[in-house]
Amino acid sequence: MPYVLGIDVAQGRTHAATCHRQGPGWGEPEPLWLGTRSPAAASALFLDDEGYLLTGDAAAEAGAQVPSRLLTGFHRRIGDDVPMLVEGEPFPPETLTTVLVEGIAEHAANLYGGPPQHLVLTHPGDWGGYRRDVLRRALADAGFTAVTLVPGSIAALGAHLPLPGPGAQVAGVCEYGTDGVNVTLATASGASGWQLGQGAEGVAPAAALSTLFALAGAASTSPKGLAGVVFCGDVPPHALPARPPCPVFAGPVPPATTALGAAALAALRADHRGTPQEPPAVETTLLPKVDTLGELGERPPRPPIEITPFELPERTGPMNLFRRRRPLAAAVLLLAAAVSGVVITVTAREATAGPAGTPAPTHCVPSGEGHC
Repeated sequence: MPYVLGIDVAQGRTHAATCHRQGPGWGEPEPLWLGTRSPAAASALFLDDEGYLLTGDAAAEAGAQVPSRLLTGFHRRIGDDVPMLVEGEPFPPETLTTVLVEGIAEHAANLYGGPPQHLVLTHPGDWGGYRRDVLRRALADAGFTAVTLVPGSIAALGAHLPLPGPGAQVAGVCEYGTDGVNVTLATASGASGWQLGQGAEGVAPAAALSTLFALAGAASTSPKGLAGVVFCGDVPPHALPARPPCPVFAGPVPPATTALGAAALAALRADHRGTPQEPPAVETTLLPKVDTLGELGERPPRPPIEITPFELPERTGPMNLFRRRRPLAAAVLLLAAAVSGVVITVTAREATAGPAGTPAPTHCVPSGEGHC
């Protein structure tokens, strides 16, 4: 049965979804069950005693017993110079992501009798061309040549607004997570597809929608002018506004929205529709064949580091005045000391002097006759 596959590799959990061919078109995206107790599985790998990498929930369960062999957070480290080490073995992050994708693709192939016609894989929205190229090559080496890489927020829009309308369009995404809400504004012009605009991370849930409207206002778009707002991730109850000024989409399973959108975009790409243009910092282009891959671009330079020396607080003792060569301050200090000395001397003399007119004492001891 022909199908396409969408995979959303998030920080903690990985979701997947498929679309199946139905006559000339494609059916609605459906979640692909990955976990042991839920459709999602852990974004984790585990190195077993035989040198194989377990994936998903099996890896998380094994890692609970031997944490030193558990690998997590590798998807966001793609492009780093330093590999991840487990038991002294180095693993490049892009290779680990490829192993996770291979496990999901193999699971789907066992269910549907073959590989997908197209694969859409999500990535963080702040990735540049270098990281995308690194992941492209790792996927191509594993045999995945029909792949589209898209930012997670663009994939979330694909679940409800896969094809922008005519003319200029603006839409928003509110992705709820453990560290707050990531708010993203996306724009589209004609057939260019959705492109990332301004965004904000770690926004308080109560301020998510107002932050999005502020970003839209900065882009000269009113809340009523938005094509829609997609709520995804761990959306809390009653997070959706009661009377929104624009269409709002959440879906029956908000945590799986991004994977469902990725599958919907994969169906469009399989039919060569919705071809987007690659923006400077995000990518939605089809992976070329292995033999057409050029050289990797230059690694983006690391930001400059400026070290500001710590200045100790200035000493205020009298000797510091001379050490710092401050003659005026030193002279004032000496003058004050001299005046204090004079005052003390005068005060002491007045205290020892008797009252005026008092005869000086003698050492005469009167005799019995009244003479000394």
